[in-house]
Amino acid sequence: MKASHNRMRHLPLLVMVLCLMLSACDAAGPNPLQTNVAPATSTSGRLEVTATTEGQAQAITPTVTRQRATVTASATATPAPTATAVPPMPVTMAIVGEPESLHPLYATSPAAQTVLGALFVGCIGQDENGAPVALGCESVPTIDNGGAHWIGEGDDRHLEVTFKIRQGWRWTDGQPVTAQDALYSWRLIMSPGAQVFDALTQKVYAMTASDARTVVVSFMSAAQARQAAAGTLQGDVSFDYFSRRGDYAPYEEQAGALADPNYWGVVRWLPEHLLKDVEAEQQLTSTFALQPIGDGAFELTAWRKGSDLTLTRSKQPFPLPRQGTIPEITFKFVKDEASAAAMIKSGDAQLADPLGMNLVGSSSTMTPVVAPLIEQIALNIERFPFDSLKVRQALQLAIDTDAIMHDPAVGPVTVSQVINPSGMFYGQDNASLLTKGDVARARALLAEDGWACDELPCAKALENQSGNMVTQTLAFTLVTNQREPRNALSQLIQKQLSAVGFSVDIQIVSGLGVKSKLFAPYDSDGILLTRRFDAALYQTQALTRFSGLLGCADIPTKQAPQATQGNLFGYCDKDTDAAIVAVESGDAGVTTAGRAKSINAVFAAITSNVLFVPLYSPLRALVSQRVTGLRYKGFGLMTWNAWEWN
Repeated sequence: MKASHNRMRHLPLLVMVLCLMLSACDAAGPNPLQTNVAPATSTSGRLEVTATTEGQAQAITPTVTRQRATVTASATATPAPTATAVPPMPVTMAIVGEPESLHPLYATSPAAQTVLGALFVGCIGQDENGAPVALGCESVPTIDNGGAHWIGEGDDRHLEVTFKIRQGWRWTDGQPVTAQDALYSWRLIMSPGAQVFDALTQKVYAMTASDARTVVVSFMSAAQARQAAAGTLQGDVSFDYFSRRGDYAPYEEQAGALADPNYWGVVRWLPEHLLKDVEAEQQLTSTFALQPIGDGAFELTAWRKGSDLTLTRSKQPFPLPRQGTIPEITFKFVKDEASAAAMIKSGDAQLADPLGMNLVGSSSTMTPVVAPLIEQIALNIERFPFDSLKVRQALQLAIDTDAIMHDPAVGPVTVSQVINPSGMFYGQDNASLLTKGDVARARALLAEDGWACDELPCAKALENQSGNMVTQTLAFTLVTNQREPRNALSQLIQKQLSAVGFSVDIQIVSGLGVKSKLFAPYDSDGILLTRRFDAALYQTQALTRFSGLLGCADIPTKQAPQATQGNLFGYCDKDTDAAIVAVESGDAGVTTAGRAKSINAVFAAITSNVLFVPLYSPLRALVSQRVTGLRYKGFGLMTWNAWEWN
């Protein structure tokens, strides 16, 4: 006890010495021994789907560990503190609208597709240039690498494609992705109860698994395609249901094997172990549609209806290179682009889908991207004066697109991107669809067509319906909708055409979208679909395919009114139809050279017949704050490579 008492007696002196020695640290800054350390918080990983519009995700505060300094009598200076690494930050992305579903077979809205791009990766995707890229599969199967090949002869000849699932590919619940998941997805899509209509999938006759990671796809032969059209094709799925719907009617006289330029995208997979007991009719309303398990780098952890949705990086290893560091992505639902821009400006969001330039303003983090849209003048080639090819060619050459694009009233635009590379046109040159203005050549063509242009507008003697000769001026009506900058744009076009000899009357139709008489359905007497126009100025989607827009059967009529735009030009050419079939449903689309040759044949038909005059494509602003690793050019899904983001 006495010895212990002596040690205690010296303790106050030791404390005093320590205090004197540490007083120098107080002068330089806070005492590290007195720093408050916030406790770490943790999450259970449980998915939360609620209807609240207010709750925000709790931020995770990292535990800070500090090393106690060792004080010695020989210390002469305080060492510089070690820099603390900044942890990866979560990202908030503003999206217009809210997903209607997160079931990959039913989610069609842009908001849903953006979210699904980070949740589901799949076998083969398309990169920022539209080119196919191997993701969940080891390679893109082609004729050249032996992954795709033709089997059989004559009417039995068909395309067989083999897909190999990447080693270690998994669902975010830890279960491996297997060939059976792909077979399950194919059978579900082809089930009448699922009510899914996918033209690419419908070209498949059989899908089999040679082992747990290998999927073999057999497309229909000519004989099988004709049987499908007749409703007599038998197999593992209900071909007769789609026959009754008329989906196979175009193959009634199929002469060659069925294929598709995007054949590599036919393998899709869903987790059979989670969905096998869900009836096809119940897929859309299933729990999976609200709480899906995907194969991407992220998993759904919260969906607050009406407010936001959060994805957290999965604990399951993601077997692709170039791994990013973003731990969490929250998609904040907003009502319009202006609201998304406001979130970016305030710092409440670091990312948004491309926005209008006028909403963003100048920003060092803004990248201009081309919108998959074209402003065009569409011509009705069955109506005067555009029933004459030379008149159509003259109009095309009279348009100075450079002058239009540089007019301040038009806004931020760029050269027309007529084709969308995220469809079948990856790697194709857009330039052949564009024409430079040439006023002298335009006037020469009108003269060749018999138009006298010494006085404007040009005039020509024509026989009327009564058989009498009358003088007809080169006049037409340009119809457009009430939307900026159409007023200014239509006047620019009117001025350019008037200088060559056209008399242009401008008709502006009120309303936007289907609320406008211009875009109304056929049964509602829509101007475009009933083809009651000479020429029309409007914005349309860049081409993803030819079918539905350029074939003889695609011209809207009362018997076949077309659900969408259709071939409103009235263009019908059997050679063009054959070229479309060759690239979209035949041998030609399977090889790189064959696809390019057939596409160029259709391009040549479009340009030589002057069905429309492309003016420009709008530019949009891709704004990102502190987010790197984005690979996006305005086409496809921004989130396709979310696993790479930092």
